[in-house]
Amino acid sequence: MIQSKQWLSAWQRNALSDIIKVSFADIDAEDYLLKYFDSPEPNQRKLRLYVNNEQIIGYCLLTFTDSANYTVIKASAAFLPQYRKGSNTFLFSIKESFKSWLQRPWRKHYYADTMLSPAMYRAIAKNTAIVWPHFGQSAPKELFTRFNPNGKNSNENQLRCLVSVNRSSNYSQHELEMLRCSDKAEIQYYCQLNPDFDQGIALFVIIPINLQQFAQTAMKYLIK
Repeated sequence: MIQSKQWLSAWQRNALSDIIKVSFADIDAEDYLLKYFDSPEPNQRKLRLYVNNEQIIGYCLLTFTDSANYTVIKASAAFLPQYRKGSNTFLFSIKESFKSWLQRPWRKHYYADTMLSPAMYRAIAKNTAIVWPHFGQSAPKELFTRFNPNGKNSNENQLRCLVSVNRSSNYSQHELEMLRCSDKAEIQYYCQLNPDFDQGIALFVIIPINLQQFAQTAMKYLIK
């Protein structure tokens, strides 16, 4: 869905509200919808709905906001608990980000947004060639200062890559223990940078969208 062409029906909005309620703690679903789906700030929104047996089971919303000579891409995604999988939204997000850059390659494009979920960070970090912060890459501090001005530094890397978002993923105690004991390198790194992710603190992640990213990510995807 592209907002300028088609947007939410009443039943779709109700279904999204139900998904948001079970996915995040300490939020009002209608306030969340107003902030992310209805705000006039973005220049464009793109939404993918995930459906199973005519039931909406999840969504991925991308927003595109122009500022000076660059475009900032942000995302919101959630799924019903039984359908959660870290890589659910990767292909949609990266494809639409590259499409936006290809339409205006003279503008710098950055996916720059918060991630409350270690699993989501892993899905992005293991599939994307260039992502900051990352244990195998140096990150440009000035971009974190620009895009996350009200954030705070992580004690692990001294990047301004943490931010309070006044909500948290609705993990069970068992799920939290599994994440904190995970042997996956990306999840371990996320938990080192952001040990308080279950208390409304998110990791701020930046992904440059450009030709180098396109080529290296495509190669990484093909050789998997």
